[in-house]
Amino acid sequence: MSAVHVRHPPHRSGLSSGSRSRSPLCPVATSSMRRSRESKPDARSAAAELCSRCELLVQRIESFALMRPDIEGIDKLARAALRERDFAASLIDSPDPARGIQGCENNLRGLSLELECAEWAPGVTAVRKRFATRPPSLGAKFGDEEVVEVDVVAQEGLLWIECKAESKTLSSNIVPQALSMKRVSKASCNRRCFGKAPKIVVYATGTLGDIEAGFLSDAGISVLSALDAKTEYLPKLPSPTKMANLDITALFALVSEVTNGGATKPISEEITSWAERKPQHAACLRAEMNEPLNLAAELAGYDSLIAHPSVIERFHDILHTVGGPKEHQRWEETWQPRIKVVSPREDGDVKAEGIAEERSLERAAQVRSLSRLSPQQLDPFELGEVAMARTFTANGRAVSSAAEQGVLLETYVHRAVWLVGL
Repeated sequence: MSAVHVRHPPHRSGLSSGSRSRSPLCPVATSSMRRSRESKPDARSAAAELCSRCELLVQRIESFALMRPDIEGIDKLARAALRERDFAASLIDSPDPARGIQGCENNLRGLSLELECAEWAPGVTAVRKRFATRPPSLGAKFGDEEVVEVDVVAQEGLLWIECKAESKTLSSNIVPQALSMKRVSKASCNRRCFGKAPKIVVYATGTLGDIEAGFLSDAGISVLSALDAKTEYLPKLPSPTKMANLDITALFALVSEVTNGGATKPISEEITSWAERKPQHAACLRAEMNEPLNLAAELAGYDSLIAHPSVIERFHDILHTVGGPKEHQRWEETWQPRIKVVSPREDGDVKAEGIAEERSLERAAQVRSLSRLSPQQLDPFELGEVAMARTFTANGRAVSSAAEQGVLLETYVHRAVWLVGL
């Protein structure tokens, strides 16, 4: 038999694999670990400082809320600042505090800028307010493209401001974001002041690239530097209307004996007897005794008064049916001579100067499309909107119904007053 030769591996001296010593760490890795250990105290100090800054912002927001409790959504801004404060506090004891500092810092800058803008802008009505392309009562849940959140709503709702707190060049995302705001602002449910869409403004700390600036300028969107912004740079507000439109409830309030001395003590037997007939009469008298309506004083600031023909016709019928001699005289001598009867045409336009026909037709169609309101209720609202006159009415329920359907009417809502018969 031939022998089988087995080749043995060469002998290796040294320790077995189980007892081998580890090779030394890479110098770069050792240096990185050392820097990480040394940086954690610095990161924790930065987190503590960030927490203090968040707390100061919360206090500023709370102080502003005390001065301006009328601003909608200021509580949202405060809650957002509180969340950042709590997050910054959690970073102090975090194993890796540096990971969340930059994001928290960015959010804090954004919240601070929103507050500064709300303090600076004129006529602020809301912050962090969501707007949609349709009223919530008219459909299912909103899609992402149907809703935008506006950082600051100013100029009594006619200005939407997007705040951007970036230290250098603004991201190009500002263009589609601002264009989305403009698209939503044009929805009928967001129009203000006789159907005008809010203007869009970007309020930023950074600079805008030439291409982005061109897109926004072409869309009619203004960009203001937060570092030197002045209110005169904002889009101009439309001039306040000097025309008042009176519906039938306003006419009742002007001529009723209750609002013309009848609620002054001592109350006459006739007024007392009238108030005892119906609960709404008693409520009307109590309200006037507690707080006189004085609608005439409100109308003193308007240059002209108008009314729809159907309003005047219905008012005359009721006045001749239940009105008394004093109420007749008050109408004929004081108010009828001051009120101009304005007749809408069949095409929806009105016989009044300075009203664009195309815009009148559009706004008239929006008002006439409202459901749950009778034609008699729609007549004065249509006239007020197309004639750009503020409608004085006690029909707050109709005004709310119109708003729910996406049409915001320019109105002055007062309490209901009844004719007495005196």
